[in-house]
Amino acid sequence: MKSALVIGATRGIGKQIALKFAENGYKVCVAAKTTEHSDKLPGTIFDVAKEIKDKGGDAKPVKCNVRKEDDIASTVQECIDTYGSLDVAVYNAGAVLWNSVIETPLKRWDLMNEVNARGAFCMVQNILPHMLERKKGRLILVAPPIYNRFFKGKTPYSMTKVAMTVLVHGLANELTGTGVSISALWPATVIESHVTQVRNLAPAYMRKPTIFADACFQIAEETTEKLNGLALIDEDYLRSEGVTDFTKYRCDPQQEPDRMMPIKFPTLLVQEEMNDPPVTSKL
Repeated sequence: MKSALVIGATRGIGKQIALKFAENGYKVCVAAKTTEHSDKLPGTIFDVAKEIKDKGGDAKPVKCNVRKEDDIASTVQECIDTYGSLDVAVYNAGAVLWNSVIETPLKRWDLMNEVNARGAFCMVQNILPHMLERKKGRLILVAPPIYNRFFKGKTPYSMTKVAMTVLVHGLANELTGTGVSISALWPATVIESHVTQVRNLAPAYMRKPTIFADACFQIAEETTEKLNGLALIDEDYLRSEGVTDFTKYRCDPQQEPDRMMPIKFPTLLVQEEMNDPPVTSKL
């Protein structure tokens, strides 16, 4: 039986990812910071683990504050110790503030950077030795493709999320031929979540988190390296795998939500892509 670690698994997309893996026979480590329910942050790691177990699945709740390196390291180790191995690790933890540069306090940027970029980097660093030793494993980061329009109105936030995407593109070069791969995944439309509920966003604008979870699971099940280093969009990836009917993902059964992501993304490759950089030794 395979096993998965989902960091940021108490609500929304993260919870649905954990449920999706469990429904398909994975043993799941449900990791997040929330251990007590509140009106501001409903749901806990124990609630998600119980829901999985009530459905006949295998889940282990693990408290993890991604701003603490030791928490991430101990979470990875506890999951490996519990299940013997980890086949998949998903980093869904995130901090969000969509403000301009001048309106974003440095303290808030630090928070976003610690949760988004630093936390993802820390998880990857801690789990890589295990996966490389086994010569198998899938790393999935919730991060966007890189394109200019994404930055508009939210440059500070974008800096911390795009750093995750750079990790995906860059690490892929180091993972080629190892049996381990890393991919980024991002939604094509707004996804229903606690935040959208609080803001009373109309259902017609959103899809259910099941679309993202389905795409995430499909990536995890890919046996080749073809997704290594790619920044994927949930809808586009599922279409490439033969999915044609997306009506089941609508929050409003009568309305297909508008796409918030571009149809086509710019390539980051250059003509000299295969040439070695002029300085390769450590400085």
